[in-house]
Amino acid sequence: MMLTGIAHVHSRLSYDGVHDLTELAAFARGRGLDFVLMSEHNRTLTHETMAELVARCAALTRESGVLMVPGIECEATPDYVHVLGYGTRELVTTRDARGIVDRLRRGGAFTVLAHPMYRDACSFVMPETLAGLDGWEVWNGKADGGLYPGDASVERLAELRRRGAPLVPMAGADLHRLEAYPGITLEVRCEAPSDSAILAALRARAFRIRGGAWAFAASDPLRVPPRSARRLAAGAALGVRRRAKRMHTWLAHHGLRPPAGVARAARRLLK
Repeated sequence: MMLTGIAHVHSRLSYDGVHDLTELAAFARGRGLDFVLMSEHNRTLTHETMAELVARCAALTRESGVLMVPGIECEATPDYVHVLGYGTRELVTTRDARGIVDRLRRGGAFTVLAHPMYRDACSFVMPETLAGLDGWEVWNGKADGGLYPGDASVERLAELRRRGAPLVPMAGADLHRLEAYPGITLEVRCEAPSDSAILAALRARAFRIRGGAWAFAASDPLRVPPRSARRLAAGAALGVRRRAKRMHTWLAHHGLRPPAGVARAARRLLK
């Protein structure tokens, strides 16, 4: 069977999430999605809230018909090195990247290096740690937008592949606000609508990544999207969005805030 879903999603259980898990399940159902791979930040999770995440995902799966898969996003050292653990049901708090990967995989999670090119985070991950990972996020909706993956992420993974690293190319929405949903989905061919079947299909590269203007199978040879006029325009728009976010950060740092209506309009325009 073919199941379509989204990965790298945050709820209010993450310190920077906006929506309740119920809202996320309803959002997915409204768009005809079959599953959501959650990735709550471990920074502010406790063992109690982790248990809440697991229990509520199970309940919402029964109630909504959308398979809500628990998972976490672990911060390593330095703190912009992040490891996603899809399917984990236990909180991992260590800051050592190799320890994070080992703990997650022992618990059956599918492990992915998130936004690896952000501040060149991947260069801080040792080869033996990379060898223990399942996947590499070549397409991050927050960093790359919803139309195309980032060149640098694809090129670095291709280089690692040439060195023998069997990392699976992954994509994630990195979704914190529903209005910023980038439309990046995973189309997974699996044996049953279950957590374990989806994770097994990801490991087997039995899935396709689809965005607004680019799609590819995880088993395809890696290649950077061609530089079409549409892609150049998308790159320019992404640059504007990044500059706007830096401006927003500067204003917040100095205690300044635009009117609520302006802020909402900017979020919709620059998502």
